Amino acid sequence: MTILVFLCFSGVSVAQDHSGEVPDQCDTLMGGDYISDDQDYVARLNKNNTARFHTVFYGDNRYCIAVCSNIEDHPLIIKIFDTERNLLFDNTKHDHTPYWHLAFSSTVACVIEVKVKAEKHVDQLVKLLIGFEKPSYLQ
Repeated sequence: MTILVFLCFSGVSVAQDHSGEVPDQCDTLMGGDYISDDQDYVARLNKNNTARFHTVFYGDNRYCIAVCSNIEDHPLIIKIFDTERNLLFDNTKHDHTPYWHLAFSSTVACVIEVKVKAEKHVDQLVKLLIGFEKPSYLQ
């Protein structure tokens, strides 16, 4: 199975701290070349400061994932694993970028793990958006 992953941006997005609110900046991270799957994946960090999202990426497609929160002082750690727990992507190797573009040559069920490294529980929401690359006739 061949999986291609490439970097498009290495910035970190930080917003004001609003514990019960879901941030909107994920929408702007995706950019104009991708169409959202119209799902808002939102989860509260558990006691280990981790949230997990399950999804399937279909072969011969390109995707953009964007993750955001209202957490200050702690960058979001984003890791993507296949169902056998093989690491496919780790944003700590890319300056904690809040979004990433992925291309898959075959269909893969994945777990997207969002984590905050903090000594105490961070009772905050995190949001994930997944977008598909626009077909060339729409660009």
